[in-house]
Amino acid sequence: MDQSGQPDNLSPILSDQVLFNGEAVLLTFTGDGKLRFTGQSQRCLTVEKEVLGFALEGSRIRVKAVVEKRDGICCFGNSGVLVRQSFVFEHQSQDSLTIWSQKLRDYIDSLGRPKRLLVFVNPYGGKKSANKVFSEDVKPYLEDADIHITLIETKHQLHAKEVAKSMDLSKYDGIVCVSGDGILVE
Repeated sequence: MDQSGQPDNLSPILSDQVLFNGEAVLLTFTGDGKLRFTGQSQRCLTVEKEVLGFALEGSRIRVKAVVEKRDGICCFGNSGVLVRQSFVFEHQSQDSLTIWSQKLRDYIDSLGRPKRLLVFVNPYGGKKSANKVFSEDVKPYLEDADIHITLIETKHQLHAKEVAKSMDLSKYDGIVCVSGDGILVE
């Protein structure tokens, strides 16, 4: 418990006045990994489930997230289609920006997310749609999450198996297959 009687993980780690969509809002990052921003309305992003990553852009932090879309508006709930969305927060000082980016980085790193992935794409897999699926549906999410990708397009049957046997797979946190079921069978 903190001094106010709240559980420690609900206490603010950081709280600062920032600009969001041209409006001054209070941005708070809590110990349970929630980014809350309140102005005329209140919003909340759960870092573990919704935030892919972030980027620094001058005095701004662009938080890259996946949120639910219902009826043309983005919502924060438990149903609906997932869409990528960015939330841009402009900080009033370089010190504030530095502290926020370090705390966000530390929290995201503590989640144990992969940093390096080996990606096999079978251009003939999935009814010959694997390249399109990777470039349009998979790659943007991996890039938003700052994951380093090693991409290998398979050339023939059993190619993925040959490559996997000859590589040092310990350099990767995981292997992603974009294909029909062929690469998984290999």
